[in-house]
Amino acid sequence: MSARYFGAVSTSPEDKNPADHSSPEDGAAEASTTDTAAEASATDTGAGDAFLAGTPMGTAPATGGLFSAETFGVIGLMLFALVALNTRLLQLFGWFFVGGIPTVQSRGEISMYTGEVAAAGGLSALAVLAGAVALFRGNASTRAWARWAAAATVITGALLLLVSVLTFVNLPQSP
Repeated sequence: MSARYFGAVSTSPEDKNPADHSSPEDGAAEASTTDTAAEASATDTGAGDAFLAGTPMGTAPATGGLFSAETFGVIGLMLFALVALNTRLLQLFGWFFVGGIPTVQSRGEISMYTGEVAAAGGLSALAVLAGAVALFRGNASTRAWARWAAAATVITGALLLLVSVLTFVNLPQSP
């Protein structure tokens, strides 16, 4: 009895065509095509064809986890978003570094500006740290978006950290 009678489905060519109507010439032609395919694969390394076909050459991507590169990449992006959406840092940079406005009247204002710049600089430093950890934890199986996000976070976060430091240094001293 065949497996067909017990509910199993087979996809082999023999089961689709139970009567063998092939001739000896068909077998010879089939054998010659498999020989040429084997010769072609023996002479070709396959790396170029796999690249052109879009076939991944490495291992499957890691499943991720709590301390994976992907997690640190997302954390870095979230911290960067907090700093980037805080337009006050760029405003203070324009006032104190570029414009040199000395109109601060009280110690309360100075401490307020110092706190804002220190918070923005601290978040920028944390964003850079998270992006750097993501880059160091990544390997060949890390997803590409995580590497790109981490690299972008490190570069732009470092620029915002530089803006924070320059603003902090140029803040007015207490009157």
